[in-house]
Amino acid sequence: MKKPALSLAFSALLLMLAPATFAQSKNIHEQTDPYTGLRSLFLEVGTRTCPGDRSPNPHDPEVHLLLTAVENKDHSVSYFLAPELDHASYSLSLRKNDTMDTLEDQVPGNFITVAGSTTTTLYSGRDGYRHETIPFNISQADLAKLSSTQWFQFRVNGQRQDVQRCTDAKHLRDVAEFLHTASELGSPAEPAQPIDPTPHNLSGTLFERANPDSGLKTLTLAGVPAVACPNTPAPDPNDPADILLRITANQRADGGVWYFIEADMSHGDPLNLRRKATLEAKFADGSETFHTINGSELVNAPDADGNSAQHETVAFHVHEPDLIALGKTQLIEFTIQGNSHALHRCIRSEQFPQLNEFLTIAAGYKSAPTVASAPPTPH
Repeated sequence: MKKPALSLAFSALLLMLAPATFAQSKNIHEQTDPYTGLRSLFLEVGTRTCPGDRSPNPHDPEVHLLLTAVENKDHSVSYFLAPELDHASYSLSLRKNDTMDTLEDQVPGNFITVAGSTTTTLYSGRDGYRHETIPFNISQADLAKLSSTQWFQFRVNGQRQDVQRCTDAKHLRDVAEFLHTASELGSPAEPAQPIDPTPHNLSGTLFERANPDSGLKTLTLAGVPAVACPNTPAPDPNDPADILLRITANQRADGGVWYFIEADMSHGDPLNLRRKATLEAKFADGSETFHTINGSELVNAPDADGNSAQHETVAFHVHEPDLIALGKTQLIEFTIQGNSHALHRCIRSEQFPQLNEFLTIAAGYKSAPTVASAPPTPH
């Protein structure tokens, strides 16, 4: 029977553990710390090359997914999804807050790692090989979605190169049992008060929404129309006629805040932006280039007249100092680089009169992690 390959952090922790007690599925492994009595649960999932991708060469890794549920000292439970890379001639060398992009039945998602990569050497006989593990924080809700997913595709975004693999319902068949068993770890939680996911108008153009599963908040500074810049050629007839820019702040489970400038475009040819497409903005003190993590999202929604219109929405990841600079710039020019042409428009900072209030509220989202971070590596 194949044993799950564990990261250095997990392996060092488990050296002192008692012999494993096996759950009903032979693929699910449970271990108990004999000193604390705290339990951990593991499930390893196989992967394969995605359709259309080239076959791995001898330098590429063998990839598995390790699902882990760890009971903490306060009897809460932390969940991790950790890609494991074996026998590669290179390391992805992920750092704190690096990302993994996912597609669950073609629905895009994104996870971040709070610890980065852990690389060690494992041995098969006398031969050693590189073993790299990258734990990404996930929630029970994430696991529930994964347990019913027919097709799961993920891309780990390394410092110099990416690794992409796929798996399917056949390999994910034990996730539901893993989730059920993991839910028995720790102490029973107090019944949570239901969270209303409806956006609440805080003041004027500020809206706040809470995720009903995680309780994490999203703050939105409502969209303002972008217009043609002074002394520039007329817009292309195929450009979107309506372009709104809005600013959002997403509270993260690791205690941080992610900021985005979102463009909502309609009544024109879509730009069909892909991952890492760019928005170039000119501020009073210079220029900055921002990237989109997942590319465009196309949806059909009613317009002001009740007619169906195609909306293309894309979010560009920015940082708090960028938004502060936006508030100090009278006229901001921005250019979105599409696949076939560029979209050039302008907005004025006075169109976001509540930007300072937005930044103040979003700063209050920064806190200690709402879910426990990865177990520390023992010294």
